[in-house]
Amino acid sequence: MHSQPYSSYLPDPVFKLPLACFTDKLYIAVICLALSFSNIVYAQRTKIDSLKKELLQLNGDARINCLNTLSTAYIYLNADSARLFAQKAIDESSQLHDEKGLVTALNNKAHIAGVAMRNFVLQEEICKEAITLCNKLNDKQILADTYLNLALAFFCRGDYDSTVKTCDLIIQLSQLNDIKKQLGEAIVIKGSAAFETGAYEKSFAYFNQGLSIFNSINDSYNTAIIVAKIGDLYRLAGDRASALNFYFQSLEYPKADYFTWHPLVDLGDAYYVPNQYDSTLYESDKYLQSIKLLTIRSNYYDLPDISKAEKKMAEKKFADALTILMKNVTLVNQYNNKSELMHLLLDMAKAYHGEKKNAKAFYYNRELLQYASAQKAKQYLRDGYLLMFDLYDELKRTDSAYFYFKKYTLIKDSVALDIFSKKLAIHQAAVENEKEKNQIDVLNKEKLIEQQQLQISRQQVKNESLKKNILIAGILLFATLGFIIFRNISLKRKNEAGKRQMVEKELAMQKLENEKTTIELRQRATELEMQALRSQMNPHFIFNCLNSINKFIINNEAEKASDYLTKFAKLIRMVLQQSGMQFILLEDEINCLCLYMDLEKSRFDPPFNYEFHYEGVNASAVMIPNLIIQPFVENAIWHGLQPKKGGKGKIDICLKQGDEFLICVVKDNGVGRPDKVQEKINGKVSLGIQLTQDRLQLLNEQDNNETRIVIKDVVDENGKNAGTCVEIKMPVEIIS
Repeated sequence: MHSQPYSSYLPDPVFKLPLACFTDKLYIAVICLALSFSNIVYAQRTKIDSLKKELLQLNGDARINCLNTLSTAYIYLNADSARLFAQKAIDESSQLHDEKGLVTALNNKAHIAGVAMRNFVLQEEICKEAITLCNKLNDKQILADTYLNLALAFFCRGDYDSTVKTCDLIIQLSQLNDIKKQLGEAIVIKGSAAFETGAYEKSFAYFNQGLSIFNSINDSYNTAIIVAKIGDLYRLAGDRASALNFYFQSLEYPKADYFTWHPLVDLGDAYYVPNQYDSTLYESDKYLQSIKLLTIRSNYYDLPDISKAEKKMAEKKFADALTILMKNVTLVNQYNNKSELMHLLLDMAKAYHGEKKNAKAFYYNRELLQYASAQKAKQYLRDGYLLMFDLYDELKRTDSAYFYFKKYTLIKDSVALDIFSKKLAIHQAAVENEKEKNQIDVLNKEKLIEQQQLQISRQQVKNESLKKNILIAGILLFATLGFIIFRNISLKRKNEAGKRQMVEKELAMQKLENEKTTIELRQRATELEMQALRSQMNPHFIFNCLNSINKFIINNEAEKASDYLTKFAKLIRMVLQQSGMQFILLEDEINCLCLYMDLEKSRFDPPFNYEFHYEGVNASAVMIPNLIIQPFVENAIWHGLQPKKGGKGKIDICLKQGDEFLICVVKDNGVGRPDKVQEKINGKVSLGIQLTQDRLQLLNEQDNNETRIVIKDVVDENGKNAGTCVEIKMPVEIIS
């Protein structure tokens, strides 16, 4: 597929060795590298001892920060000590109400639950508790770290859908707040999830995207981890030589200390292995794994046992393999790690098939397919379908065998396409990696040139300084000239101070004018509010209501009179309660309108009807300006329905929710506007509507809101007037 081997596109690593050469010298080289890492660990322990001594003298936030640092440092060295320091940090930060220290300590505790205890459910629970505190803390970087911790809990449990969703949240959060490190880590975790589900092309794309980010921020340790991850893809593609070169290349980057959390370390090794295990490659696999673990700590704790079992299966020693596998199934079930479990279920089904114990082979293979389908692990689905085909074929159950063969063929094509695309992507990315390295070399040369230019500039500055000293000496000889210069400078400063005072006075005057304008606008708004209140409960309406009550009393209709009076009193109380509020709940405004229309319609014969319609509106969570809708409803009743002859009147009120506004449509089936021209001439113009228009205009001036009132005529199919429709667009406040 490639015109050249992958390794020809890569920079020559310092440790580049042929993969076939598995001699004692290579193992000695690995031991030497491991010894170098042990020196790093020794240095870390020395720093830890120093922090312990400092801890005894610290108090408050500084002590909590030190406890958290010690907890982080101990996670990979001594889990019990890490847990102890994390709990102390939690207790002391809770007492001091140090929310940032508490969230950091909870993150450490969750990390310990996952890495040391392998209790990923507990890790998830602690992370969710920390996220709740983070939302109050409003520290986006700590929030991103906490979501990364949660994503790792999902990943290690094999819940890849939740992993991807959590990473998407981190990516969005990091992009909005320009947090590069956490952005790159979330992208790489998505790539690892894609790898575990067989989407190798996506995996490689995510790895390269993360690599680009870490290179841009000079994050050498995360770069080393991704280089090793890319080596995994080469190894899966069968190019072990290039995989080894990548593993060695990852060792060239500086390693981070234990005092900072690096989420990508916890991704561990890839669990999936090719379908056909080759026992002759057992030693080379162990060697590759040993080199890789110098960069990435593997959380696949039983990999050597699994490899031994697969070697036994390749040698047809199925009983020995099952003994090893059964022990590991117990461990994996204990930790609820679905990725490891799928690996083991596939091997056990194959081993029982080799033993001719088809019933157990069916059982474990069905378990595998169930987990693989839930986790969308295409590679395990492919191998499970193939094994089901073989089992049914041996039992001469042709229909079932054909059914699973079709499934195998479909999923095989999908995975095969991914592998082909992956190899091509690896090839192309290797070329890009070479180009990027060349660009880095050019940048390094440019940096060297800049440094040389800086040295020249410094020398020039020194020469100029010498000249300046000579000039100062000459000035001292001319004392009189110096006095004149000093006098001129003093006068200039006085002039500048005078100009500055004038500018400050002008700014102060402008500020006073702005404040005066603001006060005038507020006073105007208050006056309009009070006028709207008086307009809404106008004496004409109150007089009509009292007449209606009197009529019920004269007609000896005490119950109706009591009900009418109760509604009237409730309406008066609601209007008075809301009179001091600029914004009220839409729900309260609707209740007020209902009471008002109930009172008005009782004086119509026949009574008119009214209906409310809601489109995406939560009336209990939206606040609108006080006394806005009622004048238009009043206008519809008295200028639309009251003059109507024949037919029953109706008012429809439709409420539509926008992002930052509410549209209210008041529609009646009255006489319309042309038939009311004479009434308007006689002076029956609604003062409430005019005041409402003024209030909306004032809101426009104060908050730059696009409010409006649009009045339209409604006509029937014959073109005659059939009512009026008023559309009011008003600002709202959303209650979260």
